[in-house]
Amino acid sequence: MQDDSKKASPTPGDARHTQGRPSPAEVDGRDRTATQPVPAPSAAPAKAVPDGTAPDAAAPDGAATPLARRARAWARSAGRAVRNHRAATAAVLLAVALCVAAAVAAGLGLVGGPDDARVERDAVAHAPAPDWSAGAFDVAEDLVATGAKVRGRSSVAGKLVVAADVTFQSGRVRATAPASLTYERGASGSWRLDVCRLDGAASFAATGGVSRARIRAGVGAILAKADSSAGGGKKSLVTLYQNADVTIKKSTFDRRGQRQDVRIRLVSRHGYQALECDVDASFSFAAASGSWELHKASASKGARRASLSPVVGTWTGTFQSQDASGSKCFGAQGRTLSITIDTLSDDSRRMTGTLDCVAHYHAAPERDVDASDGDESVRGVTFEGERLDPADDPTDSTYAFELTTPQDARGAITVIVGFGSADDQDRAVARVTCSHTSKESFLLIPYDATATYTDAFTLQRS
Repeated sequence: MQDDSKKASPTPGDARHTQGRPSPAEVDGRDRTATQPVPAPSAAPAKAVPDGTAPDAAAPDGAATPLARRARAWARSAGRAVRNHRAATAAVLLAVALCVAAAVAAGLGLVGGPDDARVERDAVAHAPAPDWSAGAFDVAEDLVATGAKVRGRSSVAGKLVVAADVTFQSGRVRATAPASLTYERGASGSWRLDVCRLDGAASFAATGGVSRARIRAGVGAILAKADSSAGGGKKSLVTLYQNADVTIKKSTFDRRGQRQDVRIRLVSRHGYQALECDVDASFSFAAASGSWELHKASASKGARRASLSPVVGTWTGTFQSQDASGSKCFGAQGRTLSITIDTLSDDSRRMTGTLDCVAHYHAAPERDVDASDGDESVRGVTFEGERLDPADDPTDSTYAFELTTPQDARGAITVIVGFGSADDQDRAVARVTCSHTSKESFLLIPYDATATYTDAFTLQRS
């Protein structure tokens, strides 16, 4: 077996075949003796053009069109001119900018326009007042322009239009409304106001609260609001207090909150009967309409319950006549009767107070006399009074009370006071009855003799 790993020696024929084939170096043109690749020579850097512009590598001058070559020449010349004349170029550019600004300003109509101070004076003098009408709780006063503030300017169809906010004022209301003023420039260059008008709705603010006169005039609306708050099924406050006396007890204006709180006292009298209540009302000011609006109202407890409060106070009596169980004693004539009613119960059936009067602490005289030794002026006597039913009233009054004084060893004093009658609702009368018991005898038989004196008075409020 032959060993395939051993190579046979080359023969002369093989050498001839080998020498006849070209080498790889000969194929690609390289030197057959070179053993390392030779680097290619570096490209020469582009030569800078003296004017600073880069050469056109893609289109050399030889390949460019005549128009392109001329444009590049002009560009290079302009660049050299800018570098060599920087100051002159800046001056030219500044002059151009100023000309453009002047042209724009002239187009906007601002050159020589009236200053803000004049525009604001024109607005105050010529702006029409905004539409406003007084409501039920407002004071009808004219709005007068008091100031203005310029907001901006514009040019419209060759005219100058200035926007401003104009302030108007009355005694209790301030209004601010947007306005526009249009100016024309005359041949002499002066500005003339052409039109001044309002451009939108005004906004209002209260500088004072609801006046007392308007509160009094609007009591009916306030009571109607209180009626609606109380619900149905009750007597109408509007009817009960139709001719009531009105007292404004409190009125507080909150300028920041544009609110006002009011408390009024209402007293309606019919003879000696009275209806009394306090009503709290709250108002708010509407900025859009410029009017005060009644927000809510409520009446105090017992507003629909009548009382006899007009009888409270001090009454002075004038003597009229006397009834007696025997002969009369006119010791009370020309003397003072004073009745002071201090308190009255909620249901008007009980009262307390004090009185000053003449007490007849003596037996019956043998005949009518002007005075007796037992007549005594008493002062500060306390009493408690109870309402009498009409059947028990000797004065025939609409309302009558019996006043009882503390017991006294010398005698007892009772007083009946009556207020009003079917014929005279303002009548006031009093009957002061004094009884005195003394020891008498008949045929040497002792007994108690009681003399009674009833003095009648008309009363006037002190």
